[in-house]
Amino acid sequence: MMKLQDRSYCDQILRVDLTSGKFEVTPLPGDAMPLILGGKGLGAWLLLNEQSPGVEPLSPDNRIIFHNGPLTGTSAPTAGRFGCTTRSPATGTYCDSYCGGYWGSTLKYAGYDALVLSGKANMPVLLVIDNERVELRDAAHLLGLSVTKTTETLREEFGLDWQSLVIGPPGEKQRNIAGIFNDTRALARGGVGAVMGSKNLKAIVARGTGYVRVYDPEGYQRALQLAFRAVRMSSETTLLSREGTANILDIINVMGALPTRNFQSGQFEYAASLSGSAFAENHWVKDYACFGCPIACGKYTRPLEDGKFIEGPEYETIFAFGPNCAIGERQTVIHLNWLCDEYGLDTISAGGVVGFVMELFERGILRAADLDGIEPRFGDSGAALALVEKMAKVEGCGSWLAQGVAAIAEQYPEAQAFAMHVKGLEMPAYHPNAAKGTALAYAVSERGACHLRGAPLGELFSGSADPLSIGGKAQLFRDHQADKAVWDSACLCCFPGYGMKLKELWQLVTAATGFDYPTVADLELVGERISTLARVFNVRAGFVRQHDTLPARNLEQPLKGGPADGHVVELTPMLDEYYTIMGWDDNGIPTGGCLNRLNLSEALDL
Repeated sequence: MMKLQDRSYCDQILRVDLTSGKFEVTPLPGDAMPLILGGKGLGAWLLLNEQSPGVEPLSPDNRIIFHNGPLTGTSAPTAGRFGCTTRSPATGTYCDSYCGGYWGSTLKYAGYDALVLSGKANMPVLLVIDNERVELRDAAHLLGLSVTKTTETLREEFGLDWQSLVIGPPGEKQRNIAGIFNDTRALARGGVGAVMGSKNLKAIVARGTGYVRVYDPEGYQRALQLAFRAVRMSSETTLLSREGTANILDIINVMGALPTRNFQSGQFEYAASLSGSAFAENHWVKDYACFGCPIACGKYTRPLEDGKFIEGPEYETIFAFGPNCAIGERQTVIHLNWLCDEYGLDTISAGGVVGFVMELFERGILRAADLDGIEPRFGDSGAALALVEKMAKVEGCGSWLAQGVAAIAEQYPEAQAFAMHVKGLEMPAYHPNAAKGTALAYAVSERGACHLRGAPLGELFSGSADPLSIGGKAQLFRDHQADKAVWDSACLCCFPGYGMKLKELWQLVTAATGFDYPTVADLELVGERISTLARVFNVRAGFVRQHDTLPARNLEQPLKGGPADGHVVELTPMLDEYYTIMGWDDNGIPTGGCLNRLNLSEALDL
């Protein structure tokens, strides 16, 4: 058995049963680690191997797994990243979410590659991880507090050398669009906050004093120099440093891919007022960088009367509350972002709900009486603020709105055609009709509509492919999906990837772990294996080809205006080609040959 502690791992998984209050430490699945690497791969492996099929998302038996990668806590660019894997209450699918900040590196320094939570406490609790000391404490005094208030209270109780993960009221009340927050950084998508809330776990605090050892220090230093050089040389990372993620809004609008008025069009008439340059000139006052980040894409602004620094909004948030709701006022978008961060909501999903509700109201499907007297129309800032505040505080109509677009559409079947979600997860900020490779990614992504599971976004802003053609998009998506799975398994942010390529990541990973990946292609195969693990989980949960689809608005309604005028998504041929490339059958189920090729049949006892 290889010694993983010398290969940038702690070789320890902390397991906590919240029902009994007991915990144990177990080693990593040593023989499997070269196959799955860590991070996303480790989370998928543990969930698939240890959780029985059919366990409901909000059941005590649903595990929620926090995981690091081999590069977490090292000196690699953005090496503070960590992930969370569980079964989503919003979608019923496999769900993994990732976060920057400082909590991941703290867990690694405390001595753990992963934290596996199961069961349900009989009262609100706080999990304390202080290196090898682990305990549960009463968290009644934190119940009902916002994210900020909870974080500040914990900082006062424990000190500045601790990092926290917390949920707000929507997580406590198990709403589908609730996230988990490390200060202003979030594990946002898929309702992971609801899973944490279902376990009566209000917060986790951690402190660690250890360090990470890499396998080949000299080789790692060489790889590190090449990686940082690639990041510094990138014009895209320079833009991120200057304008944050909002820097791409202009080009997405020009390409006709900026979803507007609940995806009714792909261009917004007030896009210029929401651009990265507009925010940079008028609102950004301070940069924020996560652990080990040379980019500092985070931006602080002062949106509130008390002058308190508020981080964001990011591009996805600006889209969700801006063009998607036809709101062009930056101050409104900032305030909506603050509400979500303060109370613990996913901004993409919250904005998706507001845009959907606005269209429902304008069509006469929803009335003011259904919405506590609110009359939401596109462009109405006051109505948007009122709706999000109700969702954030889980009050009145906000209680059912915070269950997400899919749950709302179940009550109003006539709205299914323009309920903009896939498998229950609200769509991100790129219009599928104007970006066909991204459309395929939305349809296939294991956690529902997602731009971060291999969507080839370069088709929109780097000219790497014709965004309106379906030719070659299946292979392009497969390659991007495999690469992204590797990044998430190593646990680096995707933004260094604007400069670094898989080659630089391969050099870092092989030097840090010493695993035998002779070529970059071998590491890419690891990514394909990990994506297939997630697919196998979903197949066991009943998800097959019929679920790899898009709303009728994308498949049947031609887009109006912009470069993609008249376009729909021709999904079927792309799906057929993708399944063939992956070695899946016509129903989207990985074949025995696929599993054998990826060395999964024996490993999973299939």
